[in-house]
Amino acid sequence: MLQGLIQRTCLAVANTAQTLLVREKHAFNRALLKPKVRCHFPKPKEVKRINVHGWDTRMSTPEGRRVLMRRILKGRHDLSH
Repeated sequence: MLQGLIQRTCLAVANTAQTLLVREKHAFNRALLKPKVRCHFPKPKEVKRINVHGWDTRMSTPEGRRVLMRRILKGRHDLSH
């Protein structure tokens, strides 16, 4: 009885750890989070907006990654420009 309880506990811990690794691996996967391009022919102001608020700019700094994570956790559909 005790051995069965230990096996179930170990299995539950292993499943939880595996789930956390999979989630952590895909936390900032661009293909999953930003699947479609907003515009194909940006105007000059749009280029500036993308350079300031874009995905690559956000991912390049720790504070930008924090902004993206806040938007992910809040459930925003559009994470960045």
